[in-house]
Amino acid sequence: MDRSVTFLYLTQEQVIECGGLDMPQTMAAVEKVFRLLDEGECIEPQAPLIHWNGIHKRRISMHPAYVGGDVQVAGIKWIPSNPENPIKRNMPRSNAITILNDPETGFPLAVMDGTAISAMRTGAVVGVGAKYLARADAEVVGLIGSGVINRTQLMALHVALPRIRQVKLFDIAPEKAHAFADEMGAKLGLEIEVVDTARAAVEGSDVIAPATNVGPDDRYIPAAWLKAGALLANLSVNDYTFEAVLDCDKIVVDNKKQLQLPTAILTDMVAENLVAPDDIIELGAIVNGRAAGRENDEERIFFSPLGMGIEDLINAHRVYQEAQRRGIGQELELWHNPVWT
Repeated sequence: MDRSVTFLYLTQEQVIECGGLDMPQTMAAVEKVFRLLDEGECIEPQAPLIHWNGIHKRRISMHPAYVGGDVQVAGIKWIPSNPENPIKRNMPRSNAITILNDPETGFPLAVMDGTAISAMRTGAVVGVGAKYLARADAEVVGLIGSGVINRTQLMALHVALPRIRQVKLFDIAPEKAHAFADEMGAKLGLEIEVVDTARAAVEGSDVIAPATNVGPDDRYIPAAWLKAGALLANLSVNDYTFEAVLDCDKIVVDNKKQLQLPTAILTDMVAENLVAPDDIIELGAIVNGRAAGRENDEERIFFSPLGMGIEDLINAHRVYQEAQRRGIGQELELWHNPVWT
């Protein structure tokens, strides 16, 4: 009897070759997993997080999850992060490894680079949110920050909102903003204007998408900057003031479990009785038609998707299936015979 266990190993280059950077496919998978989550077909526990040496931003986050329905995969994304890496080492801020497991046996199916998938699914969630929450005629996007996540946010918004005609970008490092504008403008066929202030990026924008390292003591986007009908995407947690959130007509999240996170703005607002949990809507309910998304062109909507492991797993599973179909990747052996049974 063969009792060996093997799994597929995929490098970042192989993940990309198998569709890891395909934004329409990533968004379709993310939208599907929101449906499954709302239908009770997913398990998304609170993600453990560790820090060391007293430095908050050096961390490892772990995202175990299970996706059921017709997907049927369990696994985990393991993602260390250090914002000093790009400056000190010319290396990415984050790196990730994703492990897929057979939910019936628990044995590994695949181990792969999760860095590209993690960045893509993060942007994709904003795109899916925009599909349901932005004005249908949204034309102007305001970006703050010119890192990887705003690259993928813009890719997703370009898919979700085909009428985009103007992108405004602010970054505290103008040279990075100009490099971003050149790169992404050419990639997406968009004119990206680098502006001098965050206010200039926000005012008049139909969708505001910050991706920064701002802490809770430095929230800077007030309600006065926001136009009627704006969608406020909240990926980097601390860009909007309480006033800006309270001025919105709807608050939508990916998962209400984010209200347990100590660093999230909505956690603070609920703790101060400024927002009631029952007034917050989960995106899956909107995707499945159980709750209303945008109801008119004047609504301001605050959308806070802080990330879920199920988004990583469903996209890693998609890549794994494509790799299997095309014979890409290296088969590795966990054991030939188990030492114990």
